[in-house]
Amino acid sequence: MEEEIAVVGIGCNFPGGEGLDSFWKVLVEGRNCVTDIPEERFDTRCWFDPDGTKPGHTQTTRAALVDGFNEFDHRFFGLSEAEADCMDPQQKLLLQCSFRALEDSGTPMETASGSRTGVYIGYRCRRNPINL
Repeated sequence: MEEEIAVVGIGCNFPGGEGLDSFWKVLVEGRNCVTDIPEERFDTRCWFDPDGTKPGHTQTTRAALVDGFNEFDHRFFGLSEAEADCMDPQQKLLLQCSFRALEDSGTPMETASGSRTGVYIGYRCRRNPINL
């Protein structure tokens, strides 16, 4: 017996916007979402060095950044402030994005628990290859 699967909601967060409409707009316009790294994210004056062999330094002053990176309502997700402070920022973004997917589908979080509902994640991390 085959079971049917339906994609009924999508949540996404990426450099250049939030949500599927923003995602498509960036793609259609062919926008490059790389910007100068703001001081509140990372002080490039202290850490930048064009010499790629210098330990503890970076060779870039630009990045593709996600808006609202430090905006996380730990109480909304039932987390203590101490727990939220120890979380990896990617975990926080994942929780927010999962909630948006449920919200987009019209599925209240309260009814998702114990149901046959799944949130599937796609993530791409681009890293420079290491030359050994």
